[in-house]
Amino acid sequence: MRKVGLVLSGGMAKGAYQIGALKAINEVLKPSDISYVSSASVGALNSYIYLTDTLDKGAEMWSNIESGNSRTWITAMLRSSFLQNAIKTLITDTEITNVFYIPLLNLRKRKLSYINVKDIPPDKIEQYLRASVAMPIYNNAVNINGEHYYDGALIDNIPIRPILKHSVDYIICIYFDEFNYTFESHYLDNKIIKVNFVDNKIVSNSISFRKDSISYMLHEGYAMTKRILDYVFSNGIDDVEYVYTKITEINAMNTGRSLRISGDVIVNNMNKLTKRLMKRPDIC
Repeated sequence: MRKVGLVLSGGMAKGAYQIGALKAINEVLKPSDISYVSSASVGALNSYIYLTDTLDKGAEMWSNIESGNSRTWITAMLRSSFLQNAIKTLITDTEITNVFYIPLLNLRKRKLSYINVKDIPPDKIEQYLRASVAMPIYNNAVNINGEHYYDGALIDNIPIRPILKHSVDYIICIYFDEFNYTFESHYLDNKIIKVNFVDNKIVSNSISFRKDSISYMLHEGYAMTKRILDYVFSNGIDDVEYVYTKITEINAMNTGRSLRISGDVIVNNMNKLTKRLMKRPDIC
């Protein structure tokens, strides 16, 4: 039986793209078909929504962020209780049976941990999801068993690393970047179905919420992901060698790709964050 991985990056307001993308994925791969999931920040919330089969609730959450066409800045959203209250409404008693990693950052210890939600008691999951979107400066750290955690996307925003220790046939990776990355190595990269949302609104869609933008992202997230999956899975989801052929074809069409090695990214981002914290010791 094939083993499939799913990676969702952080993306602040762009998380609405992911709900549309997950609806397209759900048409060909149900949560029970996904062996390993690893997601950061708002991607962790969206993955939880997918794994608990509540995508309609997720779409409603995003659509209700702004009732008119006025703009709500991400800074105001982070300072408000919106996300924390939204998490409460998303929590269900559905058991997570998939391996599901979320990166959490312990600033006091300068340590990034990949927590497997599958191992967390159901009554504690809300705390971990709250921590996954807790941004320093804007939010307090979430206290879990005496440790204080923030959003790990600050260090690893595309958390493909924990899935690498597992044997997977292919991975669907949804992220937002100007680069069409080559992940880790060319060998691994040809196992990754990449859905990278890059548009001329990438900055504004990252830092502000608007009703019209969210509607666009939900629609475009579905449409773009469906096009890619229809192409890659045109011979079915079980013909792994054919899937590799299609991934290789897509990669060949994407020129100017940048190599992204998770270990290097994590070390560099931790060093940068440490330097910033030395200037702002009050954050910890």
